[in-house]
Amino acid sequence: MSTKRILILFMLFILLALAACRPAGGAEPTAVPADAPTSESIIEPTAQPLATEAPTDELTAADCPAATADTHQLINAAHGFCFLFPANYDVFHTETGEVTLYVKSLLNTEAPLAVVRVTALDGRSIQEIVPDYPSEADLAAISFLTIDLGGAPATVLDILPGQDLNRRLFAVHNNQLVDIMIARIGDEYGEVGQQAEALYQTITESFRFIAVEPDAALVAGPECPTAGAGQVLYTNAEDGFCLLLPENYMVDDTLTTEMGTETAVFVESLMNTAAPKLFITVEPANGRTLEEVTTARQEEFADFGVMFSFGYMLDGVPANQFDQLPGQDLNRQVLLVHNDQFYSLTFVPDDPEMVAVYAEMQALYDLVLDSFSFLSQP
Repeated sequence: MSTKRILILFMLFILLALAACRPAGGAEPTAVPADAPTSESIIEPTAQPLATEAPTDELTAADCPAATADTHQLINAAHGFCFLFPANYDVFHTETGEVTLYVKSLLNTEAPLAVVRVTALDGRSIQEIVPDYPSEADLAAISFLTIDLGGAPATVLDILPGQDLNRRLFAVHNNQLVDIMIARIGDEYGEVGQQAEALYQTITESFRFIAVEPDAALVAGPECPTAGAGQVLYTNAEDGFCLLLPENYMVDDTLTTEMGTETAVFVESLMNTAAPKLFITVEPANGRTLEEVTTARQEEFADFGVMFSFGYMLDGVPANQFDQLPGQDLNRQVLLVHNDQFYSLTFVPDDPEMVAVYAEMQALYDLVLDSFSFLSQP
């Protein structure tokens, strides 16, 4: 064989090798036909990082995408990930590390819901960890996508049945399974479905894997809200909370009760009956749960047959509510327990017959519940 022929063959070999090493494209989803082979490499994304992925120990919380005017940061260094989420969402964080994004309440069906779970693989398959993960036969009939999630390949299953139709995303990284669920997604949900699509895009496009810090606290947006036009931020460091108030309201946080402290929120004077008032009491819970303090309040008003409603959330903490409790004026009480402290928020008056004052009370109530935040413990 001539030297020239050998040289040509060698150059062809080099070109083929370069083509095989070319990295995959960007994060655009790639559709996989329903009848495509369902090998283990498709069902369970490989734990090997992409060639373009930086090693996890080189990324920290400082490398997470910055918040914008419309988004907040969520940094879960204890489980090694971060992403951005819409600013109108709150975060519920369980002791196991599960993160739920919601609007106003976990029971609110007028907005999408997102849940992020991280589970150690420890040699198990996805089917062993996720009970409702489709079998190979079922997966073959599902139209699904593969995307890049923070540098790891991820499988997206769409649209799955459940309490609400949802989209599930599975990625394997550093021997951990990341499971993201977006609920109420699809054309049948109308505007809510469109919001769910936007929520999915915000999370997946900003998602990053970072170095694990086992004892790191969850960061989910700013500790206290930012005051808008006509609002002021009130911070009570002693009782560990902050919230927004209309700028014409005054605060007296020097009051005390038999059991703890009381903060009064009012216009001009506590004697002013032309404007609503808010009283926030904080006392030791002494190990009592939300259910126990709620039952005690119900027994206190047993003669009036009052009932409470549940499903409320203040800064990711569950709360119960009593409406139109008797007193000097009918009042609305929101109860919650956090860090073994019992918080009671009382809004006065809760009387629809007092039309003008009731409307202003409702506006104060909405602002306070939307903005109430707990301060980090020292």
